[in-house]
Amino acid sequence: MPGSEIEPVYDAEIVTTEDRLPAVPEVVDVNDTLTAEAAEDLANSGRENTRQTYRDQWKAFARWCAANSRIPGPPTTSTNLTSYVSHLRRKDTPPGTLRLAITSVRHMNARAGHEDTPDTAAALKIYQDHRYAWAASGKGQKSSAPVDLERLRQMLAVCSPGTLAGQRNRVLLLLGYYIRARASELAALRIGDLEFVSAQLIVITKRVSKNDKSSDGREYEVDDPDTLAALRDWLASLKTAGQASPSLPLLRSVDMWGNLGPANKGGQGLTRQAINNLVKTIAKTAQVDVADAITAHGLRAGVPTDLGAAGYSAAEIKDVTGDWTSDEMVDRYRKVGLRRAGKRADSAHRAAALSMLRINAQTEEATE
Repeated sequence: MPGSEIEPVYDAEIVTTEDRLPAVPEVVDVNDTLTAEAAEDLANSGRENTRQTYRDQWKAFARWCAANSRIPGPPTTSTNLTSYVSHLRRKDTPPGTLRLAITSVRHMNARAGHEDTPDTAAALKIYQDHRYAWAASGKGQKSSAPVDLERLRQMLAVCSPGTLAGQRNRVLLLLGYYIRARASELAALRIGDLEFVSAQLIVITKRVSKNDKSSDGREYEVDDPDTLAALRDWLASLKTAGQASPSLPLLRSVDMWGNLGPANKGGQGLTRQAINNLVKTIAKTAQVDVADAITAHGLRAGVPTDLGAAGYSAAEIKDVTGDWTSDEMVDRYRKVGLRRAGKRADSAHRAAALSMLRINAQTEEATE
């Protein structure tokens, strides 16, 4: 039109009619979808102790991410995991903790539907270098010192059978040794798991165990007179307190005034952490030679250590106890037992050959 200004035309994107149609939800086959109940069950699958460990490790990773303006996921990026592992290494964290952090992050991603996420190759390189440096510095991977019969007797000597705490501690130590129990397995014991089948024999059922993949349970026969007496004393005290129902936990907390504590929400009288702390305290009170290296796991290692000192092979110890699938761990305990008995842990042929080599061999021959 005359005298009118022409409207400017700007560059624009041509939009097809298909792009202007309303969004249609993707069709999902119900047969490919988990129910809410199944998703919840999978999220809660596995042993509670393991799940809690993974949750704790994930929380630590998430806190580090938040402090460094990173997003933990899931899905977690490989760079975030690698950076976190590097952070742990520079704090001189034990190598086992680095490996656990990597495993935990992968586990939590898998639970969220991100299998094989994140890629761990770079993080594992840092872990492996740290493990080598840790070992080269003399730190190594230390395990709990075995509580063999000699150390067990020392520890029992400071547990008075005249007090509730002393009675409880004696039962804790003796069962830990004779049924080769982990702290979590001791915490899971119920009064109903004990059966006095005669005056000289008790059968103890370990209902849950790390090695019991099918959860069938495992029975242990104990005929040690001191153990039977300790159990009878403790059970009599529980009965007097009205706490002897078969469904109640066997091990209970005892306060400073000698009163039994209640079971926790999980139905436990003592947690595995509490049991571990008790064993450590008893070892230090008894002034055991390796008190600083003793944990509750040392009770589980006691029997294979004593059998090793008596000359049993690793294969024989595995067969007698039925509690180990790894030759490596049993052989480690066997060697400790032999050495504590003043014997060489080498093969008989090697030990005999090397023991012939003496600085004063000529002097010894002359005196014969």
